[in-house]
Amino acid sequence: MKASYLGAMGYSQRHTFPTTWPIPPSYHDPETSVQSYQEGMEECEFAEEMGFDWISFLEHHYSGRIATGVPAVMAAAVAERCKKAKIAMLGHLLPLNNPVRVAEELGLLDNLTNGRLVIGFLRGTPNEDQTYSVNPSEGRERLLEGMDLVIKALTEPQPFSWSGRYYRFRTVAVWPRPVQQPLPPMVVATRSDDMLQYAAKHRLGLAVSFVPIDLMAQVVEKYAGWCQEAGWQPR
Repeated sequence: MKASYLGAMGYSQRHTFPTTWPIPPSYHDPETSVQSYQEGMEECEFAEEMGFDWISFLEHHYSGRIATGVPAVMAAAVAERCKKAKIAMLGHLLPLNNPVRVAEELGLLDNLTNGRLVIGFLRGTPNEDQTYSVNPSEGRERLLEGMDLVIKALTEPQPFSWSGRYYRFRTVAVWPRPVQQPLPPMVVATRSDDMLQYAAKHRLGLAVSFVPIDLMAQVVEKYAGWCQEAGWQPR
């Protein structure tokens, strides 16, 4: 079993926040914020010292509870302090982001960490779609196309063009390449059948959260079955 510590970088006075979302910027104090990030990075160092295998980061917006709206920046800062634990991007909310930019950030992080990156793909919650005015009904399809594009951008050795439903690029040629070849370990956070099948087909790992154990078991059983059909055994 492996243990992961979430680098949430929570604002130390978050107990004063209203329960609604988004959190008004008026609650932000610069001095408190700077100190909160320093304490958060110290917590990550302590987690590594205590033997945690991964330090994880995820994208949330307009909230000081998980104050990592740009998780790649936070991961890079912590990677300079934590030299043994894997740096797990669990991760970018792909429907909200330019997939080519995400691929560039992931490739750079794998180089900065000398091959310690773990990649996670997430759909995100409906309130997050408001951040960049993404149509919630397009989220799943954007996620699927975005994953295809990120994977190709990180593995294709020659420049290529992309003409999809949601993304169009005349030229894609991502630098730097990942240290881990052909790709860093990847997981998909999902409970939906179509995404489970995607993960199984592309030999990606699975993340399941916020569900009872019996439902989680059903999800994992379906995933394992589709992995077997695809000719591989997940670890």
